[in-house]
Amino acid sequence: MVTAMVTSMVTTSDGVSESPPSGAEDLWVVVLMVILGVIGVIGNTLVCIIIIRAKFLHNLTNYLILSLAFADLSASFFLVTNVFPLEAGLVTTPPQGMVAAEIFCRLYSSRHFFWVSVTASVFNLIFVTFERFFAIVYPLHYPIYFDLRKVQIMVFLSWAVSNIQEAFAFFINFYIPEKQTCGYGYSNEQVGILVGVFVFLMSYFLPLIIMIIAYSLIFINLKKEAHPGDQSQTQVQADSMSRARKKVVQVLILVVIAFTVLWTPNQVTYFFENLKVELVPTDHTFYKLFRVMAFANSVINPFIYAFKYKQFRKGFRVAVCNFPKNQIGFSNESSDRNA
Repeated sequence: MVTAMVTSMVTTSDGVSESPPSGAEDLWVVVLMVILGVIGVIGNTLVCIIIIRAKFLHNLTNYLILSLAFADLSASFFLVTNVFPLEAGLVTTPPQGMVAAEIFCRLYSSRHFFWVSVTASVFNLIFVTFERFFAIVYPLHYPIYFDLRKVQIMVFLSWAVSNIQEAFAFFINFYIPEKQTCGYGYSNEQVGILVGVFVFLMSYFLPLIIMIIAYSLIFINLKKEAHPGDQSQTQVQADSMSRARKKVVQVLILVVIAFTVLWTPNQVTYFFENLKVELVPTDHTFYKLFRVMAFANSVINPFIYAFKYKQFRKGFRVAVCNFPKNQIGFSNESSDRNA
């Protein structure tokens, strides 16, 4: 995902863009970058540990959330170890040797692994949305499309497709031995625009439209499930199941809202920038704020789980604090697992 977060390149007379001088980023941006990255690593690591260790959280929904958390964990890790050193000026020149320098420019200087992780996070979010959509809107078809093996395939695809989509960065970033710096450029301007539009559609616009439509249909379906006044035992159980499903959906809707709010300014700015329309100058405070907001997307999800997902809080006490199950109240465990 090449976005407006990438610092502006310096274009030379031969049409090839060079990497910008390191250390030019504002101090408050790089400090926030480190803070967000560290919080993201810690928070998403806790999410992974909790889901792995708390057996009552072992269901298909949470397996996909686990993959989402790992993608956010990876993005946070590379934010600290890749994006931050480059933009803070801690890493300024490629290493010695053509092979090492080429690898540095094509994989490290291009922020390749960071963008793969960010894109995998988006695709995982789509798969979580599909899982909830079929579970609630088409429950009879759910076993056809979702079981443990199919979820494993979805997780694999989210990472495989992310690597394939971001593979172009390997070819448009390269080492310039004469100047001992990294270069960046497409074969022509039209190719660059096409790639930019493709990435914008695949990594932001289409996923956002899919998630909005899916959760709208889920919300409509959940409203139809309400049966006020019916107090039969069967209906009480159905209502309990419905409430559990609603709680999970509310958490995931908040995750989608966070994705929308935090990424939209950056993505819209990038889209127009790619079309050679400058909405916000690259040295403007808002431009830098949009970057920080985008960084924050990989950090926010653990806090959403902690505040809105009751079973996740129970899992934290079991997995991290080692509280026994019978001390924290698991009366609705079966309903939440089935949800």
